[in-house]
Amino acid sequence: MKRTVPLLITAIAGFVLIISFFLPAIQEWGEGAAIWFDILAALAFILGGGNLLKLHLKSISDQQAGWGYSAVTIVAFLGTLLLGLLKVGSPPTPNVEYYGETFVPFPVAMMPEFSVDEQLPERGDREPVPASVRRQLSVDNGKLNFRGWMSENQKEDLLKYGETLNWKRLVEELFDLTQPENVGGKVKYYADHEALAVSGVLTEELEQQLLDDLPDNEFSQQAVDKLIELTNVETSISVEPPEAFTIPDSESSRIQYADGELTIVGPMSIALRDKIANLWAGFLPALPLTDAQIEEFQTELEERGPELNEEQVEVLDQILRTDPGLSALPLVINSAGIRPGTPKTAGELVEERDSGVLDLVPVHLAPDPVLLNSAQEETISSFIESGSVDITALVSELESLGPLIDEQKTAITGFWNGLEREATRKKNLGIGLLKVGPLSRDQQEFLFVPAAEMYSWDVAVGELFIAAHQVKYPWSGEFSAQGNPFWWTYEYVLQPLMTTTFALLAFYVASAAFRAFRAKNLEATLLLGTAFIVLLGRTYLGTAMTVWIPEQYSALRIDQMTVYIMKIFNTAGNRAIMIGIALGIASTSLKVLLGIDRSYLGSNED
Repeated sequence: MKRTVPLLITAIAGFVLIISFFLPAIQEWGEGAAIWFDILAALAFILGGGNLLKLHLKSISDQQAGWGYSAVTIVAFLGTLLLGLLKVGSPPTPNVEYYGETFVPFPVAMMPEFSVDEQLPERGDREPVPASVRRQLSVDNGKLNFRGWMSENQKEDLLKYGETLNWKRLVEELFDLTQPENVGGKVKYYADHEALAVSGVLTEELEQQLLDDLPDNEFSQQAVDKLIELTNVETSISVEPPEAFTIPDSESSRIQYADGELTIVGPMSIALRDKIANLWAGFLPALPLTDAQIEEFQTELEERGPELNEEQVEVLDQILRTDPGLSALPLVINSAGIRPGTPKTAGELVEERDSGVLDLVPVHLAPDPVLLNSAQEETISSFIESGSVDITALVSELESLGPLIDEQKTAITGFWNGLEREATRKKNLGIGLLKVGPLSRDQQEFLFVPAAEMYSWDVAVGELFIAAHQVKYPWSGEFSAQGNPFWWTYEYVLQPLMTTTFALLAFYVASAAFRAFRAKNLEATLLLGTAFIVLLGRTYLGTAMTVWIPEQYSALRIDQMTVYIMKIFNTAGNRAIMIGIALGIASTSLKVLLGIDRSYLGSNED
């Protein structure tokens, strides 16, 4: 029975899969059968691995011939298994980590509770409340209670739960009520993780504000003390920053550079990482050069090596004159000044409805666009023509000449930071020059070293970013992530062994093929001819031998004949073989299940 049940499961799953493939109405049955079959296969692999381990251990204990190979097999098996299961050296998956945030455990039951006099909306489909709020939302004595601080995502889920404006207004009121009075936006609460999270460093001022928003008890004090400890951890790396690297005064309390070490207090967010790597580094944008500047650049380059040939001069002139798109800056600023209307709250819509408005409009009227005036446009033109790189001064001057909203300032900064850097242009210039002529070593260093320095700085900042991060899910990464021990074992141990094995096997295949391809009869002659065509068609020699055949007779070319043979005859043969194998397996399985034949697993008496 213990051997018959697995065979029954396999047979039933196989028949269901076959039938569901042809009958879409029972496709779900096939999916369920596939799941059970996968479970059975997993158990079979586990039992098979255990049986293999037992056999090799017995070989070692009995000192049988070849027991050394058994020892190597066991060590390799257990080592690979542990490396894969424990994910040794695998970095966490980025999309599940909370970069720049520090967590401390804080149960939902310890969070403050907020209430409103209202009930849940009645739903005919009896749909339960959204999963994101089930642990925090409750109804008691005609009141709707929410424990903790509601997030924006939870608010959106609750808004979708009911369709009426009154319900949506209630959700907005409950959301406003549950927001912390003092640390809103600075400290978050994740109910799914039962944790408080702080972005950046928890300062003394923020500490007191957080304590005011939490219940007044010893547990809250301990959690805040732990946050202070974790957010004030210093992380340093040894690095040589770019010459123009500067740390803004607003961040000087957290980030410092001294004695060849860059130090940060607390975790680093992705936005802060990008600022350090790009904005603070002072890498200049690649602005188009004038004729005089191009001539000066060419002279400096030729002083470091041989003169450029005509093709190289053309490449240099073309790349250095290329406009990175600065002329589009006014359009970018004006586009940012055109703002859409903001959505109205449910409370505003309810007030309009109660006041007698019949046609409710869900958004406010769009504000008047803020466009550049003539003086501001002239200032931008002068800035572009002068080749200046002081974008901060440009923003200040534009503000003094007319209105400039925050969205436009952000657009200017984003546009400027998105321009190609001078180091990148030099690298592209070097590649272009090498394609059409030689460059000396000094010339190559002049063109490529700036890009290498920019890349090394980006890597160093990335290392500091990872070192300062407090991992939330250490086992979330891929078990075969590139560079970890499991990947190394596969790439540099298993793959070479497999390659060696197949290389040795090739000699046996060649020997067997030599004996099989002797043209003793018609079948062997056809096999020999087909194999010869396929072998030639897979090489450049076969293509070159018949390339002279006209296009209208291209089917006679060896490479085309190879494709035809593999697509038609080989596919048909493979299908026939697979059908025969499937019928044989089905026949053998039925014999075993019906007791006609003896199972390869043995009988119950064995």
